Amino acid sequence: MEAFRPPNGEGTDVLISPALCVAVAATLVVAPAALSAAAPALADCGDPGQPACTGPVPTVDQVVAIMADLTDPDIPAANKTDIVAPGFSPDEAGTIDDHLNRMRAPSLPLPFIVSDIEPAPNNLAGATLATAGGFHQRTLPSPIVLVSHGGHWSITHDSAMSEMKLFWQTAERVFPGGAVK
Repeated sequence: MEAFRPPNGEGTDVLISPALCVAVAATLVVAPAALSAAAPALADCGDPGQPACTGPVPTVDQVVAIMADLTDPDIPAANKTDIVAPGFSPDEAGTIDDHLNRMRAPSLPLPFIVSDIEPAPNNLAGATLATAGGFHQRTLPSPIVLVSHGGHWSITHDSAMSEMKLFWQTAERVFPGGAVK
């Protein structure tokens, strides 16, 4: 056993066995090599070096219909499980219903613009969605994700929540200078 004293000379001596020194040294040599070995990468269609995705996609009319139903205040959000996968929680449904009812007169229905519908892996498709219209309706293009359930298309929960938040923020925004119109 050898004694080790910290470099600053303070503290107590620590006894280290030669076998422990060899084990630590071996770990320091082998560990970096193990850490640098890359895990096998999984590539999907559309990734760099992979073929473009192919497969079914919804039509523009199907996406517009999904979005029209999603923003229809006469359909309770709890009943929108056929167009949102997975459906909304009870708290989310209550908030969405409240927001849609407050948006009813000034902003609804929203005029949707759907473009760039592309297939994606795992029965998914992507699209770009925007809304046109007045100041309280018009949004910038944003991506949404749709999922096919045997040919029946719905919007993913995360995309639906993002779009609903965007629609609500747009309906509630204030004109420059503070005037609400």
